[in-house]
Amino acid sequence: MSADFSLKFNGKYIHIVHPPDYVISPESNEKLWTELALACRKYNCLKVLAEGTKQKRRINSMEAFQSGSQASESIPGLTMAICIDKYVTDETTKFFTNVAYNRGARIEFFNDKKKALKWLGFKDTD
Repeated sequence: MSADFSLKFNGKYIHIVHPPDYVISPESNEKLWTELALACRKYNCLKVLAEGTKQKRRINSMEAFQSGSQASESIPGLTMAICIDKYVTDETTKFFTNVAYNRGARIEFFNDKKKALKWLGFKDTD
């Protein structure tokens, strides 16, 4: 299982791509938020599209809370669309997004890239 991902700035937003074997864990979240915070500062960009296919999640409610807090604290004003193929939102997802939102970050989950980009304020183009 992997904690790696690719991250690039396309001139409009930061685009993250998670491999199919990506595992959402406290360790991978730490890496994600740290590297994303550096990229947001480097490119002066707070809009992010993260994409993946078959991620596995290995976090509990407390770790979801910590991840939502870290996202908003390390990247104030973050607006992030997370697009995962065939993803179904659950209570942990809702809790994570609420924690982030209550601390100033807007994070939403999608299973359609066009809808994710529209929510970010972009047409369906990379």
